[in-house]
Amino acid sequence: MIKNLDQAYKLGLYDPSHERDNCGVGLIATKNKVATREVVTKAVDALKAIWHRGAVDADGKTGDGAGLMIEIPQLFFKEHARDTGHEP
Repeated sequence: MIKNLDQAYKLGLYDPSHERDNCGVGLIATKNKVATREVVTKAVDALKAIWHRGAVDADGKTGDGAGLMIEIPQLFFKEHARDTGHEP
């Protein structure tokens, strides 16, 4: 088991020259564990506020991988997958 970065570096699994600074991470959540559209809307607004990470690359057409991570309930996902002709 790899226990630290020095050990990973010696095994060729980590190279500090590949490290880059990030502009940050945002977190939008509720404290009451109730899913609401407001949370997603606020997360989209937060992503748009940092347009340089808002999934727009320098050419204005392609993305850079920025986005939202949301939980989709399995029953909801499966129902809508079937509605579109897919078998989950």
